[in-house]
Amino acid sequence: MASAYYYLTGKAKWARLFTPDEKYKNYKIDLLLDAESKKKFAESGMTMTPKMAEEGEYITFRRPEAKLIKNELVKFEAPPVTDTEGKPVDKLIGNGSDVTVKVVVYDTVKGKGHRLEAVRVNSLVEYQKPDDSMPAATAAAATEAAPKAARKAMPF
Repeated sequence: MASAYYYLTGKAKWARLFTPDEKYKNYKIDLLLDAESKKKFAESGMTMTPKMAEEGEYITFRRPEAKLIKNELVKFEAPPVTDTEGKPVDKLIGNGSDVTVKVVVYDTVKGKGHRLEAVRVNSLVEYQKPDDSMPAATAAAATEAAPKAARKAMPF
């Protein structure tokens, strides 16, 4: 089979699309698929195993920063992330955002492989970084007290 493209829709659970993760160097998104996309996923033959979370079953779609293909190192940019009008999205995608992912599926010696090609944000729930609500004086006091407490806890 030649490469085939699939468009799968659902709720984003965890999205890291602008910079790759530090450990495996992948751009990725966890997606809670809707009913129609679950059927498409099953028909595609992709070999990924769904994982369970509080919200339900999800699939992690990945795009490597670089991959060895036929003894040649191929580098990949971050997947394009756009809104419904095709305009680039530069905001962080929060959990619960409605998205559509474009995934290419291809044959490998281990079965069907995939690569995340693009993400369209249908309804954005912008990720909000945790608020550092601790006052500066309290933070400084906690920082100063920490080494003393650590010294008392040491067994030697």
